Amino acid sequence: MWFKAAIHRNGIHPRRWLTGLLSYSRYLGYIKPQLLRATEEEFRVRRQLLAMAWEPRQLVAPVGKRILALCPHPDDESIGAGGLLQAHRDLAEIHFICLCNGAAGGSLEGGDTNPDALAEARRAEFRKTASALRAASVQHLDYPDGDIPCSEREAERLRSIVRNIRPDVILLPWFLDGHVDHRRANVLYARACGDIEATVLAYEIWSMLEPNAVFDITKHMDGKLSLIRNYPSQLRTVDYLGYASCLATVRAFHAALQPSRSGAAEAFVALPNREYCDLVCGLYGEKLPCPASCDASPAIK
Repeated sequence: MWFKAAIHRNGIHPRRWLTGLLSYSRYLGYIKPQLLRATEEEFRVRRQLLAMAWEPRQLVAPVGKRILALCPHPDDESIGAGGLLQAHRDLAEIHFICLCNGAAGGSLEGGDTNPDALAEARRAEFRKTASALRAASVQHLDYPDGDIPCSEREAERLRSIVRNIRPDVILLPWFLDGHVDHRRANVLYARACGDIEATVLAYEIWSMLEPNAVFDITKHMDGKLSLIRNYPSQLRTVDYLGYASCLATVRAFHAALQPSRSGAAEAFVALPNREYCDLVCGLYGEKLPCPASCDASPAIK
C-alpha cells in the first residue's frame, strides 16, 4: 500500500502505462501526458466538466457590466478570449491584471531575447491591446515567468485589487490548461477570491477544454486577430494567428451557431465563482502545480 501511494504521489500510474501501451501504442507519445501524468483527481474533475458539457449554452453579449481579465502573461487574454473582449469594448467596463512580466517568452526583432528588453516590449504590447479595448484599468504584478507565487501575502494582494474592481465576470485560462503559469494563476486566484460573487469564464490556450458555454465571435474574429497582432514578440516564435483562427473554426463547427456550422466561436468553462474556485482548491489543495505536472506545453511563454 505504501509503495502504491508513493509512486502515485510522484505521478507514476502503472495501470495507465499498461493501458496506453496496449490500447494506444502507436500514439503513445501523443497521449502520454494524459495517461501518465494525470492524477485520479484530475480525471475526476475532467469527467465532472464533461458531464456539464453535453449541451453548451450560448453566451450573449453583454455577459456582464464589469469584466476582469486575469492574464498570466501579456497576450493570453487575446488568444483565449479576444473575441469576447472585442465584443464588449463598448458594452462593459473592462479591466486587466497581468501576473507575469513576460521576460522569458518570445523574441524581439533581430532575435534579441534579453529578458529586460522582452519584459518592456511585452508591457508595451499589453498596453496597446488594453487601449484598443478601451480598458478602464491595467495593473501588473510583475511575477517572474514560471514562478507565480501562491502565498497568503500575494493572495491578499490580488484579493485587494479584485475587490476594488468589483467585477461580475472573471476571464482567465482554465485550471487544467497545459501551462504551469496558467495553472498556478488559478491556484492564486482561487485562494484569493473564492468568496466573491461573480461568474468565471475560463478559456483555453494550451489545452482544449470541455466547454459548457460558447460565444459566437464570427463578427469579431478580425478584431480578435488584430489584438493578437499587437504581440509581435510572441508571433516571432509561435503562430498564434493560425492557431486562434483554426480553433475558432473548430469551436464554431461543434457549436453549430451559424448556418452550415460555419463562423467562429470561443469556448469556456462557465461557472459561478465559488463553484469554480472550489474545483480548483479541490484539485490542487496545498500542492501547487509544477512544470512536471504540465508537460503538454513549455513552462514559460
